Amino acid sequence: MQLRYSFLEPLSRLCALACAVLVAFLMVAAPKGPEGYVVETVDIPDEITLGVGGLAFHPSGALFITTREGQVWRLKGQDWQLFADGLHEVLGIYIDPVSEDIWVMQRPELTQLVDRDGDGRADVYRTITAAWGLTDNYHEYAFGLVRDAEGSFYGTLNTSLSWVGWAGSSKWDIGRVHDGKMGRAARYRGWSFKVTPQGEFIPWSMGMRSPAGLGMNRHGEIFYTDNQGDWNGSSTLQQVVQGRFHGHPSSLMDHPEFAGKDLNAISVDAYREMRTPPAVYFIHGDLANSPGEPVFDETAGQFGPFEDQIFVGDQTRSNLMRIVLEKVQGAYQGAIFNFIEGLQSGVVRNQFNEQGVLYVGQTGRGWRSAGDKIFGLQTVRWDRQTTPVEMLSIGLTTRGFEIRFTQPMDMKALADASHYEIEHWHYLYRPEYGSPKADRTKVVPERIEVTHDGMRVHCQMPQLEGKVYQFRLNGMQSRSGRPLTNPIGWYTLNKRRLSDLR
Repeated sequence: MQLRYSFLEPLSRLCALACAVLVAFLMVAAPKGPEGYVVETVDIPDEITLGVGGLAFHPSGALFITTREGQVWRLKGQDWQLFADGLHEVLGIYIDPVSEDIWVMQRPELTQLVDRDGDGRADVYRTITAAWGLTDNYHEYAFGLVRDAEGSFYGTLNTSLSWVGWAGSSKWDIGRVHDGKMGRAARYRGWSFKVTPQGEFIPWSMGMRSPAGLGMNRHGEIFYTDNQGDWNGSSTLQQVVQGRFHGHPSSLMDHPEFAGKDLNAISVDAYREMRTPPAVYFIHGDLANSPGEPVFDETAGQFGPFEDQIFVGDQTRSNLMRIVLEKVQGAYQGAIFNFIEGLQSGVVRNQFNEQGVLYVGQTGRGWRSAGDKIFGLQTVRWDRQTTPVEMLSIGLTTRGFEIRFTQPMDMKALADASHYEIEHWHYLYRPEYGSPKADRTKVVPERIEVTHDGMRVHCQMPQLEGKVYQFRLNGMQSRSGRPLTNPIGWYTLNKRRLSDLR
């Protein structure tokens, strides 16, 4: 049985009543998302435990799935085949589109898997590098993989859960700074790394806490998601750049410039000055608690009007989100929106196939996640006919913010300031776990300007750097009378725009 959910237009909703009642009896909560998008659940054989850790498509069209249970599965149509097992918590995979070579990220190493005799099973497990440290601490995950045009791989390494009160033992209590919860019980915890085609391991950037997802765009730029916790007031999307400090200081134990230094003697303010702020904040509790892999929509319109935007899921809320980045004063910042709610388990991995269908890999074992499954695999497909009613983007101008829409909107509501609820706040950079929404302040637009086609609105207002702006659009609908599916957007403002020329 394959469950299928389609987000129907309002006039069709009564026709779906019987189906909705049946779904309720099955105790399966239907996902909620934009019109024109269909969610389908992939059948998984009962004997397979598929705690998804990585997804990658083979040139043949087969989907390779790595699992937290240490296996690699090959799925072609409805045929499941075990490709490799006996691995250690595989949280990433890369398949070369030309050579068809396969690499996976295990907890202790980067490994190439080779099917030498062509029987569909890996015969050789070849270690490419195992240069980072590892203890028996549960939190020392290794994530990946992306590969650049020169053939170098990139991955990320978790910090160690070091606080004795949580870890239950003092043996990992190494590298905690200002009584944070996470530390560095082994080499290069909290770092990203590069592995060259020759197998050289190069520590790349530092200051990561729990960097659970890694993605690369068509320009070779790499981004990762980090989870909320100590030194990370809310979960974030950040760009990976060589030498960059992302904010968690325990990793500095492995930086040559800090060798032998007492990291607790360095002030929080000094670390703040070193830190590069995130491109986008995920709103903890409202939107995401544990974001996973960011994937770029480079499907040439096969997934709707969101080309080059980022799709990322959350392991706790079991939802999909959408991110729109822009460069301001040379650095990325941007907006985030919810996209689909109510998936069956925690979303950690996403990949598009050649037809523009988004495959969503899920796991909930050991962690709390919404939904009625411990693991799963679902797909999201656009019907290629229905244009959803959404905010396409929120962008910064020299005078305020411009909101763009996917469809012409009702002009009367768009021009009415009472339909806009806007506020801003900031997250505290501190060693304590998480942060409240600090200094929440409501904002009333000074002026609202609507374009003649109803596709854009400009909200003139003062702009404060270092703030997250929330835009709630109440009672907005398209000219055809269809409401916004996701009426809230958030923009992370690090730098003001100096010119409207882009």
